[in-house]
Amino acid sequence: MNTRLVFNFLGRILIFFSVMLLLPTATSIYFNESYYPFIVAMAFSLVIGLVMYLFKPKSEILRYKEAFTIVALGWLFVSIVGCIPYVVIGVGFVDAFFEAMSGFTTTGASIFDKPEVLPRSILFWRALTQWLGGMGIIVLFVAVLPSVARKGAALFQAEYPGIGLERIKPRFRDTALILYAIYLLFTIAEITLLYLLGESLFDAVTHTFTTLSTGGFSTHSQSIAYFKNPAVEAVIVTFAAIGGMNFAIHYHLLRGEWRYLKDVEFRAYLFVLLISILALTTLNLEKFGILESLRYSTFQAVSIMTTTGYTTYDFDKWSDGARLILLILMFVGGCSGSTGGGIKITRIYILTRYSILQIFKAAEPRIARAIKYGDVVIKKDIVDDVVAFFILYITIFIFSTLFITISGFDIITSASAVAANLGNVGPALGLAGASETYSSFPQHVKLILTMNMWIGRLEIFTVLSLFVPSFWRERW
Repeated sequence: MNTRLVFNFLGRILIFFSVMLLLPTATSIYFNESYYPFIVAMAFSLVIGLVMYLFKPKSEILRYKEAFTIVALGWLFVSIVGCIPYVVIGVGFVDAFFEAMSGFTTTGASIFDKPEVLPRSILFWRALTQWLGGMGIIVLFVAVLPSVARKGAALFQAEYPGIGLERIKPRFRDTALILYAIYLLFTIAEITLLYLLGESLFDAVTHTFTTLSTGGFSTHSQSIAYFKNPAVEAVIVTFAAIGGMNFAIHYHLLRGEWRYLKDVEFRAYLFVLLISILALTTLNLEKFGILESLRYSTFQAVSIMTTTGYTTYDFDKWSDGARLILLILMFVGGCSGSTGGGIKITRIYILTRYSILQIFKAAEPRIARAIKYGDVVIKKDIVDDVVAFFILYITIFIFSTLFITISGFDIITSASAVAANLGNVGPALGLAGASETYSSFPQHVKLILTMNMWIGRLEIFTVLSLFVPSFWRERW
């Protein structure tokens, strides 16, 4: 392990991050609020970053081993720095760390029961953490710093292991710049629409930051229900759906390459959303009229499946069947290369095809069949990665649920809370439901859920590889 190179890169990330803290600092000055929380965080990030940057490596060769370490620890360090403003205003460290990790991983689980009483600069900071984390902190790092562009391949692979971002240009930095340009374009579009529909500029900005990133932090305890505006809901649910799509598809469609509408994952994504909306609308007819049922069901299906986590109605009061569908959608998640979390549509598609293939093999052992993704044959190592990911995902889910249940929570709360945090969704069921927060959860449970957010956002392998002894010894 080239430790000096790891420290040097982490230092660069923290220095870059200290610059990002100028935005909430400026916001606090604009609203005539204390900027002290952000100055403290900025100073801490800058000083630690400079110290780490002084570790000059003998070799600049960045292998996947170092890249995985930089990405995993980079997200951890940024979340620690990101929690400082919360600590300064009086929030305990564990709660602050939970909130910051929830922000950067775009989970949206919160410990603030009434966010509307917080300073606006803190609310802006919460929203900004989700916008920064949406496309990936390291992707942004590669996009804006030419000095690390040559290391883009390894860093991209570490932040999006397995099935991740499509390289739409030969150079990874060019890909990162294009993706963030599209991200910024959609950001400006949504801010404009929400503002024109009557939201204040502040609410329009903060809710846009947390919609496209599929984060779900709101400036109001009632979430999107606060606005009581179907048009606002329509805009938000549309951009949440956009955030849950592969951003490479957006690039191709914006270029007029309509053949990408036939993309297997894109079509599967729309199919699952449509079926979920129809099922929820039908199940909720016992509670609402047809139009209301369609309105609430559409919003909640998109919000949960894209792992945005906004609410317009307390879905924990819905029927068991409707809640079960939402729980399943927490596992499904968005598309690969999106800002969404969860298992991802592509993996579920490959797992489904693999399972069907195994059934055919059991019936006809001599028949050779391949797993296809459209017209492309999926390689065995990719299938192995997908199967391993699924097994690890379910294993982490089971053990985390068991731990929280042993801590005194009912199984519905425990299982849904783990599913919501591991999948970066946010709101769950039971004591972590749509009208609740995680403020009442014990500190040790919050730490477990924080770990779930971190592991889930980096898609398991990047984080778990750090706990393999040979990872630190062997060269690869």
